[in-house]
Amino acid sequence: MTLDQIMKGIQYKEPEQIKTLFNKLANIKNVGYLTKSQLISILRIKSGRPLNHYQKNTEYNTRLTTELAFATNNDRLKMHILTSLYGVRYPAASTILMFYDRNRFPIIDIRAWKQLHRLELVSTNPGGINFRLEECEEYFKVIRGIAKEYGCTARAVEKRLYDYSILSQTEPRLYL
Repeated sequence: MTLDQIMKGIQYKEPEQIKTLFNKLANIKNVGYLTKSQLISILRIKSGRPLNHYQKNTEYNTRLTTELAFATNNDRLKMHILTSLYGVRYPAASTILMFYDRNRFPIIDIRAWKQLHRLELVSTNPGGINFRLEECEEYFKVIRGIAKEYGCTARAVEKRLYDYSILSQTEPRLYL
């Protein structure tokens, strides 16, 4: 399937859990930071496995770190800052940023990356694992370019790629 077929043929639909969290966190851009409980709610969306690590983040450090990350205009710096939180790696940092601004930030996801690689829109890391910061930047750039072309959010592009990957899956599930 081509990118055009994916973008026009896969309906953008958010799971109820994410829609509910979007509504609960609708004002984080205005507030400018996250509380620890908000942070954990977001991180559980990406992966609940490192929950014990997420819990190590103090209320103060969560607020300070997210406030600093949200205040900078540099995406690379945003990612660096957010990964200073316990349990937060690049995919989790991108999830935080997606809830902060879904127009600009997609979630970094193995499945979406693999689709971009299959479409030859990215050329490194065909398996989409152990992302490097440079790959995160490339992912944002490619997804944003597609979003601009199709007049939608970065999240809508990433979600369509993710959903297409699930629908066309011929190999065993990533996680059991």
